[in-house]
Formats: sequence, C-alpha cells, structure tokens
Amino acid sequence: MSGDLKAKAVAFLEASAKHHPETIDALMAPDATYWTAGTPRLFDYAGSRDKPGIVAYMATPSIFVGGAEVTFGAITAEGDRVAVECVTGGTTHAGRTYANAYHYLFTFRDGLIVSVKEYLDTALAAEFFRKG
Repeated sequence: MSGDLKAKAVAFLEASAKHHPETIDALMAPDATYWTAGTPRLFDYAGSRDKPGIVAYMATPSIFVGGAEVTFGAITAEGDRVAVECVTGGTTHAGRTYANAYHYLFTFRDGLIVSVKEYLDTALAAEFFRKG
C-alpha cells in the first residue's frame, strides 16, 4: 500500500511540473486542498487552494520551457501520509533558471490525495517569480 501511495505522490509532482491538469484531477479527492508555505502578501503562491483552483492553475502554460524538472530525494511513507524531498527547477523562455528545494507532505484517503502541504525557500521563489 505505501509503495502505491509513494508512486501516486511522485506521479502528482511529475504532472505538476509539466502542468497536466487531467492527471492532477484524477489523483485528488473532490475535497482535496493544496497549501503552500509563506505569507501571501510576500509570495503570491502562498496559502491554501481547493482542488478546482489547483486543477485550473495546472491548465495554464508552464513558464518553464518544456515544464519544470523534478529530481527526487528521500520519499517516506507511513500510514496514509507520504513525505517527498525534491529539487524542482527549469529554464524560462527568457533564459532565466530556477532551482529550489521542496518538501511535500501528502495525505491520502481511499487512495486519493486529500491534502498537499508544500514547503520551500519562499524568499528565493518570491524573488524569482516576482521578476517574471
């Protein structure tokens, strides 16, 4: 069971990196939430979103050429939770490069994601995404 949940967490992050809304939609429960660390007035992506909000965001084009790339580190599963360490980055169409370390905590119910908590260096991300 934990291996299946790990695979679903990885599939979610890979789909997120490439902006595949159909995969995101299929992996999340209808009442799922997605929370990103940070202060919303300082970092536009900080705060909570519901499933329709995340799926709508994933339907927009990625700012990265070919989407972002994810390099996975440790992945740990216990019960209905999966913790994932990774580095996500990419190159924008303007040639700017981004790389940031992330930690995700997924909670599952009946094999679907009900909660994603995303932790990252919010200062680095805010500076990068503010510059466009």
